[in-house]
Parts: sequence; structure tokens; C-alpha cells
Amino acid sequence: MTENDIQRAIVEYLEAVLCPSYRAFAIPNASRRTKGGKAANAVPGLRPGVPDLGIAGEGRIFFLEVKRDQKASLSDAQHEWANWCLLGRTPWARVESIDHVRAALHHWGIETREAA
Repeated sequence: MTENDIQRAIVEYLEAVLCPSYRAFAIPNASRRTKGGKAANAVPGLRPGVPDLGIAGEGRIFFLEVKRDQKASLSDAQHEWANWCLLGRTPWARVESIDHVRAALHHWGIETREAA
């Protein structure tokens, strides 16, 4: 599976199990790069390292960084974003599967409609 396939499956899972007080959303923050590495479609507000998915609800926000597998490393910008979140006590998790998302939701205390 590609990272996009995994992200799509996670979004479908979240849409199915999150209670109405929570909403999941993708964060389309990618920018096309030129051969020299400069953003070809730079848009004000785009930030390197921003997580792939967000969950908002009950006055909080939670971030999910989707990776294909354990071998896929975080970029320096993704590490910096994760550290910033965790230092400020903003929930952030690296996930590679729906099981990882389930574990993150449980850790964060987000109840779901999923049957036990």
C-alpha cells in the first residue's frame, strides 16, 4: 500500500467511528518542488513538516503523521513539528495503520462508536 492508500483508509475509518463531536480532516500542505528544491507553487501559510491529518473536537486538536511503514523516516521538518506539538502538549502521533490510529485515539481518551 502507498502512503496515500493508508491515509485514505484512515480517513474512512475515522469518518466511520468518530463521535459527532469530533471531525477528521486532511491537511493539504504539500508543494511541488523544482529540481533545485525550491517550492514551485509556494503559497503563504504552507509550512514544511505539518502533519497529514487532523482531528478536531471538544476544543482540542490532534495530529496524525501518516507513514507507509516503520522504515519510512520523518523529515527534519516533521521531527521539528512533532517536537513543537509535544512540547506544547498538543497531541501528535505517527501512524502506519488503522491499529496505530486506534491506539492513538485510546491514548488521547477519544471515545469512538467502534464496537468492542
